[in-house]
Amino acid sequence: MFKKGDWALFVEERGGYKTVARVGSGKIQTVRGYIDTDEAVGLPHGAFITTSLGVRFKALPATVFDVIEHRFRLGAQAIYPKDALYILKAASIGPGSVVAEAGTGSGFLTAVLAWYVRPWGVIYSFEKRLEHLRIAVRNIKIAGLDQYVELQLRDVVESGFGPLSVDAVVLDMGDPWNAVGNALEILKPGGTLAIFSTTVEHMSKSIEALRKNGLLLISVEEVSIRRWKPIPGELRPETFDVVHTGWIIAARRA
Repeated sequence: MFKKGDWALFVEERGGYKTVARVGSGKIQTVRGYIDTDEAVGLPHGAFITTSLGVRFKALPATVFDVIEHRFRLGAQAIYPKDALYILKAASIGPGSVVAEAGTGSGFLTAVLAWYVRPWGVIYSFEKRLEHLRIAVRNIKIAGLDQYVELQLRDVVESGFGPLSVDAVVLDMGDPWNAVGNALEILKPGGTLAIFSTTVEHMSKSIEALRKNGLLLISVEEVSIRRWKPIPGELRPETFDVVHTGWIIAARRA
């Protein structure tokens, strides 16, 4: 059942349009007319709401990825969900994990990390660009994840991560190889350092830094997803899709 303040995914009955909004936030405009989100308060998940133009929408509980896709502002290149989820696996991040992230950007990866460390974990996220941090603060607050995230304006290459002790470090930044040494100062023994790299040169420098700093079990993996058209009679791979996004490098501290 929906409560006021919940995020809801409104899906057009015939499946052509969808949007995300907070339940109980009044009327929102869509290309199919206005949806009165106040009507969703107290309704069961999956109930229908009719717009001002008579179009029926089904209300479903929104996931963190729905909120990110429809409500986050973009100020820096966002990491794709497939890569964000694999970083969780590669770095063994889950409920209760304490994680340091460098390269907050718009907070897309930060939000995913925060969603999965709930309800006992915390994400310490560092960004050196004030304009990006301002967007991230807004995005994380909108997602309702601010109690699990501590954002800080800091260049971790120049100033380190501060007095922390974490289970995992995630580097999604322009020069992660320069931050490896500082990352090891806060990473617990046996903890994982994960790096997202977008170019071969970027990846090569990162691997060299990991080896030079004595990390173990270095792995390099690329995540690919092949989407298909879910239409009877037209089942086939999508004609256009995102193929390569980057590599996920992971290593363990001895």
